[in-house]
Amino acid sequence: MRYDGIIFERVKCSKFKNFLELPLLFSFKVRKISESELEAYSFLPPGVENLLSGREFFILEPFNGGRFNIVKAYATEVKNGKCLIVIDDEAVRDRRLFERFSFCPEEVGEFTLQSGSTTLKHVFILDMSLKGVKLLLRGQKRGVVKEGEFLTLIQDRKVMTVKVLWEEESKEGLLVGCQIVKTNFNVMKFIMHYYVNHVKRLLSQTA
Repeated sequence: MRYDGIIFERVKCSKFKNFLELPLLFSFKVRKISESELEAYSFLPPGVENLLSGREFFILEPFNGGRFNIVKAYATEVKNGKCLIVIDDEAVRDRRLFERFSFCPEEVGEFTLQSGSTTLKHVFILDMSLKGVKLLLRGQKRGVVKEGEFLTLIQDRKVMTVKVLWEEESKEGLLVGCQIVKTNFNVMKFIMHYYVNHVKRLLSQTA
């Protein structure tokens, strides 16, 4: 049986003063030792097991009818592509952990935001899913956009229309959560392009 997992790497981004927790998805085969212990092997991507030792991460634990729980776990005895995974009894309710992809702002690059006759620069994507996106409007404060407002994001030939769901001030500027309404590009390919590059950099540091 193959399980899926996710671990968050704490990364300092050059265009964001705080550290971000960037996700790395992985999978592995298991041999069940007990109700709380698994022998894990055949990791994908190869080498990801070297990031797990002594770290908390999350796995999808399957149970009846193809359903699953997201549970906390940690790894010990990491050696030769194998390790012992100990599962915590605590289930995690936030299933969006497996839907969102976070990025350093400089990885995806700067966008221009248009709202009516107003144009704002220094707009960055912090995280993204197939249906939503969290933006950083650098240097901005509350009032520059409104809940329910439709915004247009432009980067080169990429155009994305979003609807504002919430806003929150931070040290870096205004954080804005949005629903993706329409794009002229494939969102999945966009996410995976930057995600794959992110994973390659992480794994190269452990090689």
